[in-house]
Amino acid sequence: MHVLQLAIPPDFPLPIPGNLSLLEFLIVLTFLLHIVFVNLTISLANGAIALEGVGMIKKSKRLDDMARICSFHASVHKSIAVVLGVAPLLIISVIYTQYFYTSTLLIGKAWLSIIILLITSFLLLYLYKFSWEKWENKKGLHFIVGLIASAILLFIPFIFIVNIVSMLYPEKWETANGFFHSIVHYPQIWQRYAHFILASLAAGGFYMYFYFTWKQKKQTLSDVEQTLKIGGVKVTFWITLLQLVFGSLLLMSFRRDVMLLFMGDDLLLTTLLLTSILLTIVLCALLYVAMKKDTPKWFYASIACFVLIVALMGWMRHEVREAYLQPYMDEYPRTFDVQKENVQPIK
Repeated sequence: MHVLQLAIPPDFPLPIPGNLSLLEFLIVLTFLLHIVFVNLTISLANGAIALEGVGMIKKSKRLDDMARICSFHASVHKSIAVVLGVAPLLIISVIYTQYFYTSTLLIGKAWLSIIILLITSFLLLYLYKFSWEKWENKKGLHFIVGLIASAILLFIPFIFIVNIVSMLYPEKWETANGFFHSIVHYPQIWQRYAHFILASLAAGGFYMYFYFTWKQKKQTLSDVEQTLKIGGVKVTFWITLLQLVFGSLLLMSFRRDVMLLFMGDDLLLTTLLLTSILLTIVLCALLYVAMKKDTPKWFYASIACFVLIVALMGWMRHEVREAYLQPYMDEYPRTFDVQKENVQPIK
């Protein structure tokens, strides 16, 4: 399927409206702020469904209460996630115009469906949250509503991942044939998605630990809240260990020359990778101690370590994108100055 006669279209004649280095810094910062709340929304919504489902099977009021708390926090974070997603979306469309717009057009129908999917999932999450007591005797219906909302939330990031991975492979655009074909057409999509989902679960667990440790300073936690706090630490610990495996699988799915940049060919990128691995191991150690000793110093140390890991992941994500696109940007450069021959006077 020949979508474009020229795989990579020329950039707009108007220059990038700002300093490129500043925009690159902002896309990393704003994306991290956005993705953290996306992670929390997905993990807490799915955590609520899992806890409610197990609670229905075991007929456990305690698990049902835990699910209700998770659903409340998920509904708070989802709106913040959407608002914070505007900035990185605008910036990526400015500094990677030729690649982002083209990859978006190639999955246009799926991309436009995001609006409908978001509205549907948000409405269902509100219904799920506020019908907890009203549908107390209709747990099956209540569970199905939450399950559909959570399934949609799991699918939406998949569309974005296909979009972002697609922009890294301009040489494959001409043979791409829509969203579902793109799932198997481009490399690293499933590895990225698995890495993302695990990151969401780890973030959700860490949030439970953070929130209830903070709350504990002001008041005594209930038995349910204490269980969520300790459970959050355990989830984060085991998922973070698992991320070492899935992170390696993601690295190996990169194009060989890009992968080697992180394995000795580039000093900065290799240092970033090794530092992130070391910090991940340190975080696991801190979380393990936090499970045994509930003291403030382990709490603050784990927060600092977690923030550093997230920052490094955001930085490396940007460097991967730059490494993939640099050969194409050398041939089809960005517009930094006004191209007067392409600007027509208004008559």
